[in-house]
Amino acid sequence: MQNNRLSGFLGLCRKAGKLVFGFDMTVESMQKGTAESVLLSSDCSERTARNIKRIAAETGTEIYILPLTMDEISYAVAKRAGVLSVCDSGFSKKIKELLESGRHEA
Repeated sequence: MQNNRLSGFLGLCRKAGKLVFGFDMTVESMQKGTAESVLLSSDCSERTARNIKRIAAETGTEIYILPLTMDEISYAVAKRAGVLSVCDSGFSKKIKELLESGRHEA
């Protein structure tokens, strides 16, 4: 049930235009300072996760590992991606709350 709430909220975030998809676009949003948090799928490659975590540490961006696979994220937001960034503080805060209530924080 927790994953359903999270999936639904990611869909809402996408409809609001506050979700960025893919490695390159996420890195760009972190470097520009527009990314409030970065989300990784549970089946994201180790190399991608390592690179995103390094850049997030450099830019001071929060990072979370979602309890969702790339396919589940694809179903929620209609785009397959293993790396996402949230570009709104309110959405980022709510995703953090959902993850903490389900104990899925990175």
